[in-house]
Amino acid sequence: MNEFTHEILPPNLAVKAMRSSGFRDSAHAIAELIDNSIQAGLNYNQCTEVEVICVDKVDLVSQRTRQRIHKIGVYDNACGMNAETLRLALQFGNGTHLTPDEQDGIGKFGMGLPNSSISQCRRVDVWSWTGGLCFHSYLDIYEIVDGRLRNVPEPKEDKFPEYWKNLLSCEIGASGTFVAWSNLDRIRWKTSQAFIRNAESLIGRMYRYFIKDKKAQIQLSCFLENG
Repeated sequence: MNEFTHEILPPNLAVKAMRSSGFRDSAHAIAELIDNSIQAGLNYNQCTEVEVICVDKVDLVSQRTRQRIHKIGVYDNACGMNAETLRLALQFGNGTHLTPDEQDGIGKFGMGLPNSSISQCRRVDVWSWTGGLCFHSYLDIYEIVDGRLRNVPEPKEDKFPEYWKNLLSCEIGASGTFVAWSNLDRIRWKTSQAFIRNAESLIGRMYRYFIKDKKAQIQLSCFLENG
């Protein structure tokens, strides 16, 4: 008998339910990542740099070209994560802000990074570096639904991708984190410009005090991928 036949909450059903819960729109989902970045930098940086990068791609559909948002990345120069912390950050219901005295931001229930990500995309990759070491792990909806991914992949030492590094306007900090969304299938707006236009007012309002007090610097930019 298949030991998973009578699971209380089968992974494929659980992840589908999680994808549909918790975030009003794509702007609120990206704000969750920004919140994580600012929290991670509060006791580490005098001013935490956060950069949201949106990449469009032109596709040919029914003999017509269309420009669509293709990837989204969020960079910060906060404290970064070691392998163990990165793995916890990608686990639903876990995290580093679970006790009441640590719950001073949006992300209060250990759901922020994974939940906000899968609410908008089918794959999230995370690179985080500290102490001279960079680690990478990911979540992939296709692998979860197919039963190929039942545990958060053990973070492996990796280099921060040149693709994203070349799009950043700031120098990469000695420590930090980069979250990349791909296989976007639930982004509310079709292009990067529309996404940024709708997200910037929310982000500006939500983090106005951090920005005013120069505790955070947030930049949003968009690019068009060639080929």
